[in-house]
Amino acid sequence: MPETSTIAIIPAAGVGSRMGVETPKQYLRLAGGKTMLETTTGIFCAIAEIDRVVVAVSPGDPYAGNLDLGRAELFRTGGESRAQTVTQTLAALAVEAAPGTLVLVHDAARPLVRRSDILALIGKAGEVIREGSAAGAVLAAPVHDTVKRADGTGILTEDISREGLYRIATPQAFRLGELLAALLGCPQATDESSAMRAAGSAVAVLECPADNIKVTRPEDLAFVNRLINREGEERTMDIRIGLGYDSHRFASGRKFILGGVEIPSEMGLAGHSDADALLHAVTDAILGAAKRGNIGVLFPDTNPKYEGADSGKLLRAAWDLVRTDGWRIGNLDCVVIAQKPKLNPHVPAICASIAAILEIDPERVSVKPKTNEGMGFEGRMEGVSVQASVLLTR
Repeated sequence: MPETSTIAIIPAAGVGSRMGVETPKQYLRLAGGKTMLETTTGIFCAIAEIDRVVVAVSPGDPYAGNLDLGRAELFRTGGESRAQTVTQTLAALAVEAAPGTLVLVHDAARPLVRRSDILALIGKAGEVIREGSAAGAVLAAPVHDTVKRADGTGILTEDISREGLYRIATPQAFRLGELLAALLGCPQATDESSAMRAAGSAVAVLECPADNIKVTRPEDLAFVNRLINREGEERTMDIRIGLGYDSHRFASGRKFILGGVEIPSEMGLAGHSDADALLHAVTDAILGAAKRGNIGVLFPDTNPKYEGADSGKLLRAAWDLVRTDGWRIGNLDCVVIAQKPKLNPHVPAICASIAAILEIDPERVSVKPKTNEGMGFEGRMEGVSVQASVLLTR
């Protein structure tokens, strides 16, 4: 794996004894219906800049295997402490990952971390590492309240200046090799920044909102659920719209395939693959919405591998790539412009075919044939064009 890659580790081997429940807190369900671990993991799986997401649980964990953890990999490397879990997970990753790999460690019980803060932390860590000013960076919330110290009897004994004080949060980002060495040298560390500082490394801080809390007690869980339910809260659904277009000339001796369905026709469509203009437009719409390039980049017509290729398989490969980033299809709307053949009788089969390729409900797929009233190259029966739009959500 190249040194520029990024791995997120989510240690989830704790028992959460302070929550006062039998089930480990990471497996409690939040207001959105998902468990805390699914919610937290989903945030990281939806970030394309993170190459791998690893969830570390105890060897005998009976829960994690039954959850929807997206593209996350399940490592049974949990230990008796958080530090031991992270150390054992790093050691397992070090077998295949380069020492310079950027690793983000995030608490499973912090389900309110913002995507924007994770991306900012990746940028900050990369910046300070390149500059040599620090070994990495952590998210932290500045302390705004007055802070005092009390003795064992509950009597205030000291005023503490809040200037420069932070509540350390996660993720915490460091290079794999350095972090592993630091934790091996400081197994009692309660977080990664403590181990790195004990090893003599400087650690940069990046401010994050105070609501990036760690769920430790029942009141913390209630707070998280209130935020999830709050109307107008800024952690709204991410929505993207993609547009796709394709056109192919008519050609003799070719099959006419549209949306994965072979349609009786005197002429087929010319192309390097099976020339399914509809699936090509759909593929580009999906890739464009997710900012994952285009069909010509992923499946170039200069590559003999794709000569005569099934466009359904190309669409499926593109969709598999996009949904690893956490995207789901809201709906797909397509316009097919062709003077001939008549397409309306085939629309139900075409919608069903596209839905099967994308594994979505056919009710989310719309295909509308148009003749263009004899105008343009379509009207002159020189070829077919397709426009497609898709709504992606996560």
